[in-house]
Amino acid sequence: MHRLRSATQKIHANGKLLISGEYAVLDGALAFAVPAKLGQTLEVNHSGETESPTLVWEAFLEDQSLWFSAEFELKPLSILKSTDAKFASKLLGIFKAIEQLNPGFFQNQTQNIHCKTQLEFPKDWGLGSSSTLIYLLAKFTEVDEFKLNELTFETSGYDVACAGQNQPILYQVPGNERIIEPANFHPDFIDKLYFVYLNQKQDTQLSVSKQYKSRPRNERLIAKISLLTEQMVKSGTLAEFESCINHHEDLLSVYMEVPKAKDLYFPDYGGSVKSLGAWGGDFVLVTAREGFQNYFQSKGYSTICSFGELLKI
Repeated sequence: MHRLRSATQKIHANGKLLISGEYAVLDGALAFAVPAKLGQTLEVNHSGETESPTLVWEAFLEDQSLWFSAEFELKPLSILKSTDAKFASKLLGIFKAIEQLNPGFFQNQTQNIHCKTQLEFPKDWGLGSSSTLIYLLAKFTEVDEFKLNELTFETSGYDVACAGQNQPILYQVPGNERIIEPANFHPDFIDKLYFVYLNQKQDTQLSVSKQYKSRPRNERLIAKISLLTEQMVKSGTLAEFESCINHHEDLLSVYMEVPKAKDLYFPDYGGSVKSLGAWGGDFVLVTAREGFQNYFQSKGYSTICSFGELLKI
C-alpha cells in the first residue's frame, strides 16, 4: 500500500540553458548545459483517509498568481475538473506514466493529495518549466526522472539532468547509455558573457525542430558539434570562445537552412550572438562589447542577464 508521509514534502528543481549541442544532442552529440539559479518547487501535502482519494493540483507563476488548477480522481486516474483541459490532460498522461514505472503509486493511495508548484522564473523564458516538472514529479513518486521523461516529453534529457545539478555539465547520450559529467567552466572572460531574452513566438522553434528532425542523421555534424563543445568549455580567451560559438552557429544554420539569430536581429553587432536550445526564441548568448546594453535596449530587448546572474557556475 502506497501512503504519503505525514510531513509536508518540498522538492526543488533547477531550470537550465543549453549552451552548445542544440538539436545534435538528440543524435548523440556532446552538449554543454548549465543549471539556472531559478527553477521550480513542488510542495506536497496529504489529508484524511478516504476510499475515493483525489489529487488537487495548483500551479503558481513567479508573481505568485495562480495560472492552473485541477482536481484528479485517483481510482481510477481521471480528470474531475480543471482550468485548462489541455494541460490537465498532459498532467494526467504524466501520472499514468508514473503508474507504469511505479505501479499503484496513485491508485493505491488512501489519502487526498494536494500538490502546489511554484515557478521562480517567468514561464515564457524557456528555462525549463516542463523539465523541472518531470524532475519534481519523479522525485515525489520515486521513479527515474529520465525514464519518466522518455515516456512523456521525449527530449534528450539534458534539461532533466540540469534540474538536479548545481554546476555546469557535459551531457551526451551515445546509443543506450547516458553520460553526465561536471564541466569546469569559469574562464577569465566569463564577465563578458550575457544572455538577452528575445521574446519570440514558440511557433518558430517548432518549425526549426521539425526542420532538423527531417534531416538524415549526420555523423560528421555530430562529431563537429561535439568537438566544438569540448573546445568551448576549454577556451582560454574570449576570442577562442567566440570562434567556437560562431562556428557552431554556422554549422547548424547551413545544415538546417535556417538564418542565424545574429543575421536576423543583430547584423550590425560587433560581438558574437549564439542561439540557445531551440532556435527562434527564448535567450541568446552574446559576448559583450562596449555599450552593448544600450545597443540591445535600443532595439527593444530589455531583459539582459550576466552569465553568473542567471546560471550556477
